[in-house]
Amino acid sequence: MEQSSSYSDRMTRGEPRLISLVVPLFNESAVVERLVTRIGSLVESEPGYRWEVLFADDGSTDDSVAKIVEHRAKARAPIRLLRLSRNFGHQAALTAGLMAAKGDAVILLDADLQDPPELIGSFLRKFEEGYDVVYAIRKTREGDASNNFAYKLFYRLFRRVAEIPIPVDAGDFGLMSRKVASLVIAMPESDIFLRGLRSWVGFKQIGIPYERPARAAGATKYSFSKLLKLAASAFFGFSFLPLRIATSLGLITVFLALCYSVFAICAALFFQSAPRGWASVIGVISFIGGAQLVCIGILGEYIGRIYKQTLGRPLFIIAEERELAADSDSQT
Repeated sequence: MEQSSSYSDRMTRGEPRLISLVVPLFNESAVVERLVTRIGSLVESEPGYRWEVLFADDGSTDDSVAKIVEHRAKARAPIRLLRLSRNFGHQAALTAGLMAAKGDAVILLDADLQDPPELIGSFLRKFEEGYDVVYAIRKTREGDASNNFAYKLFYRLFRRVAEIPIPVDAGDFGLMSRKVASLVIAMPESDIFLRGLRSWVGFKQIGIPYERPARAAGATKYSFSKLLKLAASAFFGFSFLPLRIATSLGLITVFLALCYSVFAICAALFFQSAPRGWASVIGVISFIGGAQLVCIGILGEYIGRIYKQTLGRPLFIIAEERELAADSDSQT
């Protein structure tokens, strides 16, 4: 309510719109200076707005934070630094920044410069046209071919199974109006998949295609296991297909078992023989047991997420919040 009232006050006074730029980072020391410099160029190219830059440090163990402080003047805008108490994950860091943002629009931008800050000007033009959500669509992406194939496969599978329309090849990089941002952070979810929540709220949305470059420096922080976890949050959070697959697998298993029983009875009645051999019996038992374990595993995923939700633990803990002025002289 405080944010919405301040937004109304600014509109009443006719002040320039405030744009919040949320940047999560985890051990990105090698790219911080270039990132801050390009953010500064963006701010200078959009003088019709007021800016705030929120860096959400997700438990970095290198000197990323020190580099932000050192090069803060290059951002040409006030900086707020949120330091999480440990590494909670990319989506949690984004959510921390989203909750702290005060802007009339909030833009999510990764620190590795694969999402070019220069595209944000196009986001703002669409925002002024009345769009509440503007997201970037990756036409092509540099990097490992196998990873790129996995990403493309994920987005297309997810689009087919999701209960809501999900744009293909669209990551977290994008703009949300204050209205949408407030709705997203009000959702009490423990397994966050922001690009899914962004689509779920609806309103007027549009995508802007771009060519995604390789990382400016350093290595990706998304390991294969983290990517699988993110994919699981997407599938289990926005689709009931896994449960339907479990049901279908159970029905298929019952059907095959009935067919085998009919075959065994007919063989005994009409041919005075019955299927013999332990191999066939073990095969059927193994198939049924495997199907049951798959179904239990799928149910376990949903039950585990329900349990995690009922615990009510926070998504993240902010250990420190600091404001850094854009003018380095004011910091001395």
